[in-house]
Amino acid sequence: MNSLYNNALKQSHAIKRDLALFESGEDKSNALQGQISASLSALNRSIDDYESLSKKELIPNKRQQAEERVAKFREDFKHYKSSFEIAKRKEENKTEQQFNRQELFNGFDQSTYNTASGTTSISLEQHTHREHDFLNSTEQRIDEFIAQGQAALQNLVHQRGTLKGAHKKILDTANTLGLSRTVIQYIERRTTQDKWIFYAGVIISILLMWAIVHYLT
Repeated sequence: MNSLYNNALKQSHAIKRDLALFESGEDKSNALQGQISASLSALNRSIDDYESLSKKELIPNKRQQAEERVAKFREDFKHYKSSFEIAKRKEENKTEQQFNRQELFNGFDQSTYNTASGTTSISLEQHTHREHDFLNSTEQRIDEFIAQGQAALQNLVHQRGTLKGAHKKILDTANTLGLSRTVIQYIERRTTQDKWIFYAGVIISILLMWAIVHYLT
């Protein structure tokens, strides 16, 4: 269970760091946005796994501590997700405003140019615009593939940590069972010894009483 907690804690710190870069404007790339989305999904899965395992904890203090950690993770996850959505909307609004200003400027410049040169530049601008849209679409697809790959890698890392924890528990259980068998064997030997000592004591007591009665009467 500690491995799941440490994994979720690392994911939470990574999201906080990447979100700070995005909100501050240091990195506005689609790649970072895809990484944050993938990290949020991975953190949500880790929280679910940790919560499921905490419910099986038999020690009350540890179970209560795990429940408090789950609640903290849930709160942080909601905060990260809300902050990311707000930052994305701000960035989208800013991009849309810049695009509208550029369109307005281009329209004014195009109308002035068309009075002297005709409509030749319109087709050239349309071709440039289509090429720009194609490049943006291709870049977004690449970012999506990268984000999916990162999510798959984090999932594999998470599964590896879970398997290591299960393997350790199996070894601990095997060691505990081995110790239990040794204790049982020792108790059986001691019980047998005590039984023979009891029989010997009974026989000696009978002989002493017979001797007392025989020689003193």
